[in-house]
Amino acid sequence: IHAFKTNTNSPGTHQLELWNPTLFSWVFFGVGSLVAGCSFSKIYQLQAGGSYVARSVGGKQVMSNTKDPDERKLLNIVEEMSIASGVPMPAVFVMEESGINGFAAGFETSDAAIAITRGCIQRLNRDELQGVVAHEFSHILNGDMKMNIRLCGVLFGILVIAVVGRTILRFTWEAGSSSGDRRGGGLVIVIAFVAFVIMAIGYIGVFFGRLIQSAISRQREFLADAAAVQFTRNPTGISGALKKIGGTAHQGVVRNPHVEELAHFFFANALRKTFGGGFSTHPPLGERIRSIEPSWDGKFIRTKLPEKKLDEKRVAKIRKTEAKKPKDFINQIGVLSAGAIAYAQDLRREIDSHVSLIQIDERQALASLLALQIAASESNHDKEQMEIIRRALGNDYIASVQDWLTKVRSMNLDQRMALMEIALPRAASKDRTKLAHYKKILADLAHHDREVSLEELAILRITLNYIEGVKLPRRSFRAVPPAKLQRPVEVILSVLADSANCDPQSIRAAFDTGAKKCIRFLLRKAELLTLDKIESSDLEDSLDILFQLNDAQKKVIFEGALEVVLHDGKVEEDELAIIRLLAASMNLPMPPLKAAEDA
Repeated sequence: IHAFKTNTNSPGTHQLELWNPTLFSWVFFGVGSLVAGCSFSKIYQLQAGGSYVARSVGGKQVMSNTKDPDERKLLNIVEEMSIASGVPMPAVFVMEESGINGFAAGFETSDAAIAITRGCIQRLNRDELQGVVAHEFSHILNGDMKMNIRLCGVLFGILVIAVVGRTILRFTWEAGSSSGDRRGGGLVIVIAFVAFVIMAIGYIGVFFGRLIQSAISRQREFLADAAAVQFTRNPTGISGALKKIGGTAHQGVVRNPHVEELAHFFFANALRKTFGGGFSTHPPLGERIRSIEPSWDGKFIRTKLPEKKLDEKRVAKIRKTEAKKPKDFINQIGVLSAGAIAYAQDLRREIDSHVSLIQIDERQALASLLALQIAASESNHDKEQMEIIRRALGNDYIASVQDWLTKVRSMNLDQRMALMEIALPRAASKDRTKLAHYKKILADLAHHDREVSLEELAILRITLNYIEGVKLPRRSFRAVPPAKLQRPVEVILSVLADSANCDPQSIRAAFDTGAKKCIRFLLRKAELLTLDKIESSDLEDSLDILFQLNDAQKKVIFEGALEVVLHDGKVEEDELAIIRLLAASMNLPMPPLKAAEDA
């Protein structure tokens, strides 16, 4: 509007000034602010977590006590994957869509959700559905979910420019048509022209944004397909799912107005039209299948296959071929493996009756969590800890916790951790008041005698990290300066060295091996600390620092800790507990410990 000025030399005439630096600066600032503001606003909305994203496309949460056999099958597979990967079980949703599709969403593992279409559950057999879920778990473990949410926010911000331009253009057109005053006609034309330009710029931005979205998503899908095959050691599972998508009339189409901005989240292309594949967020089905099955004959599957049970001979073969060398233990940290999945299925069956109680009643989930915290300490402290629960929750929980305590103490470490990963999301209500209350109860139980064992601290840290993730999904992690890392690294490596070795020479050798791995993040040579110089609060404070590390620092220091444990060439149960503690404290997913060691 400022560019449309009165000509001072010829009163009553107007001229259009095509270049106005001041106007350009204001428009640039305004448009940039609009895009940034709308992008951050959308990301803030999505901060509510994966459940918010799943509900936005019509997903309905599957309750743990569902009687629907299809939903029960899906829950069991997700539970097995959760145990195998060592992450809390994500919320599970079903979209009432006939196409075969699904996605994972969330900022962190603590607020993740997996949504699967009804057609996917009904049309795929168990191996194929497991392949789809493994594909989505790879997105969870590789951090793709956070990138997808940020990309969604940026695309929304760019789209707003086009919407604003279109709205102004419509308003100007309607105002010009309804007005009988022709004197303002020139001004209306200018405004309409500016609105059209804004709309055009917006749609050009959307065009290139979609191309970027498609390019990023396509590459990620190939990687996730490969990871699913690696996780399950069963290429026919995910390839069979892709063949059935190609042979189904609806393929992976999801009919929801929000799908367009979330298309890159999905397992397969969820859009009806992709303009010749240029805007497709996924590679062609044929390319994905051939990357898994090079000898594929090009035929899609158009018939519904009967349900297949897990091939026990294949599982036994997987376990025999899984490496048993100590260094392979490091490679299994933070990843799914076929052996871990097979072992997780065994664990899930072993604790099935206990899981059923948790699924029926949310109170049982909390009682089991409290029992796990108590069972990590000596039994002679049970009375004192029960009194803490009575004061915090009343008498209603006492009988349930005592019953769970008997069950939990009869379990091995892997079974207890598997139970925790299923019970934690069920017990940790999204109510922030309850979360703060539960956090205090668990902390009081762990610190009741002012001494915290490794397993007590592990359970407490896993629970607190999960609760913090629910309360603040968008936690940022930055590099911690060496001055702050010196003491935590010395404490952790000293505790590990002492628990892993008996004689002073072995303790010193193990400590030095781990310290050498971490030297790049230290100011000086690390000092071996004797246990009488380390308080339980020192260990907790050190873990708080380690949790704040960025991925690069986490990886190096965690590898240093594992070097200490593996120095003697064997892994004891106490060492497994502290490795689990370290992984949880540093927000690193951990597979079942026995699977990592024996599978």
